[in-house]
Amino acid sequence: MAATERRSWLPIGLVLAVIVVGLVTIVLTRPASITCATRTHPTSPVLSAAGMTRQPDPRLNTLAAAVSRWGPPFGKVEGGVGFDYGQWLHLYGLSDSLVAFTKRNAAVTVLGSGLNPRWAVLPATNRIAWDASPKRFMLLDLDATARTRLASFDLATGEQEWCIDLNSRHRDGQPVSTTFLGDGDLMVVLPVGGGLQLARIEGDNGRVLWSVPAAGAARADFLGAVDSKTVLAGGVEEYRLAEPPPASAGGAVVTAYSVGDGSTTWSWKVPPATLAHVVGVTGVGATDGRVVVAVRTGNTAALLALDGHGKQVWRHPLAGVTFESTLRSGVVIVRSNQTLAGYDARTGTPQWQRAIPTRATYFPYGFTLDQTPSLDADHVLMPTTTALRILDVRTGTDVGYPLPTDGINTTYWPYQLVVTPRLLGVVTNTGAILATRSTGG
Repeated sequence: MAATERRSWLPIGLVLAVIVVGLVTIVLTRPASITCATRTHPTSPVLSAAGMTRQPDPRLNTLAAAVSRWGPPFGKVEGGVGFDYGQWLHLYGLSDSLVAFTKRNAAVTVLGSGLNPRWAVLPATNRIAWDASPKRFMLLDLDATARTRLASFDLATGEQEWCIDLNSRHRDGQPVSTTFLGDGDLMVVLPVGGGLQLARIEGDNGRVLWSVPAAGAARADFLGAVDSKTVLAGGVEEYRLAEPPPASAGGAVVTAYSVGDGSTTWSWKVPPATLAHVVGVTGVGATDGRVVVAVRTGNTAALLALDGHGKQVWRHPLAGVTFESTLRSGVVIVRSNQTLAGYDARTGTPQWQRAIPTRATYFPYGFTLDQTPSLDADHVLMPTTTALRILDVRTGTDVGYPLPTDGINTTYWPYQLVVTPRLLGVVTNTGAILATRSTGG
């Protein structure tokens, strides 16, 4: 997905990590070199095509055969792995590599575009968060009793560039958000002293340039640039909108901060009993840029947009309070129980709407709309229980690529999709397949 549109925390890892706001600053107390993670021999969890032949798996073979029949943009099957349910494997696509995690292997493994294992590290803790730029891989070791460690690794080689010790302890359930700036520095939000702190960390050496309380950022589920001088933090996780807001909710929930010194540029407030989730930011640096927000007040929900100064420019009510949303190429895509719809992010104008089947489960359990990877500016790769679909975000039309089915069983239901410039992948409940990305589509 475009970094300028949706830059929430990448925290996922060995255990999902996910508040509130403090006056203690994030400070580096051990500037001397320390080690955050231990290098280990890299082993790919994905078999090559030849390896799949040597270790036959009927369900994996069925999936591989289906992918082989799809045609462009899916090309030749390059590799895969079978397993027995349980979301054993997680894969994330980067510009020329993959990040892999498995349930029985604590290592963070980076694979090359040819699926060769480049390097792997063993985190120091059971909970981690991570982020990556074209050149760097950032790893946060999270623990409730030990200080948070943040390390930078060369993405190509896995060599540790630096490791710092931060004034933050992280309990399970607390948030952590990260984003890279254009100059390579890292912005991070961490719990400190009963609250949240926003800090800017120099990418080259790990020096903490500044740290400020993030009292007006709610749970800081979103962290991303508004323009070259401003970073935005705010909102709660989308799943929280499905529950009635607490009466005490309200106040400043989205705040823009100066990249230079962390001072507040503007804040946006909501009334009591209202929750807000930042869907994304589009038009970074442009005069008509928008911050798209989904809100719930009582039993009503709406989409709205703020301009680059935090002023509301449009609002569109939504039917019901159960929905998911994502922002791609200036189009807000919203999924409800019965429909999929697109809205112009600049004006809020409805662009298209289509019904989705309701007789059977259409979208796989646990897969949110914001997880759909972008293929290009106009298309996303979207999973359903019976097919992968390439959705045109501007028209709402799609092309389906049928998956195997197994009666009412979830055998081939996708829970993750992978897109890189060279590879396309689908990870189902019993196996994963990676194929070359064909230029024919």
